[in-house]
Amino acid sequence: MQTMRIGQLARASGVSVRAIRHYDQLGLLTAAREDNRYRVFAPEDVERVKLIQLFLGAGFKLDEIREHAPCFRYGHAPLEAPIEEVRALYERKIADVDAQIAALQQLRSKLVAGMHQLDTQTCGGQVRPHS
Repeated sequence: MQTMRIGQLARASGVSVRAIRHYDQLGLLTAAREDNRYRVFAPEDVERVKLIQLFLGAGFKLDEIREHAPCFRYGHAPLEAPIEEVRALYERKIADVDAQIAALQQLRSKLVAGMHQLDTQTCGGQVRPHS
């Protein structure tokens, strides 16, 4: 199996070496150690780091990822928390993501309207002054 060192994983995943060390310390990643004590990671850890970033972007905290989403780390590992608790967490996060999507759609609409307003106010590349 081909392995990669921490710097290679950082470049491949677009995440800092410091973040990867932190994820490893939290148990979100599992690095092996070479004889020289350097951390080495498996190729699938690139996708794992990207998934951690996706969870973080959706509003999960690292502790929530560690405690309530172990199945993405090791395949289909059993959950440490009761399934009802994990489901409730996921439902809250889905609602948060839906709210973020709605806010972004509203922002997009305002930007498009502002761009159209600019288009109607321009004449020869210059913005016409309001009368």
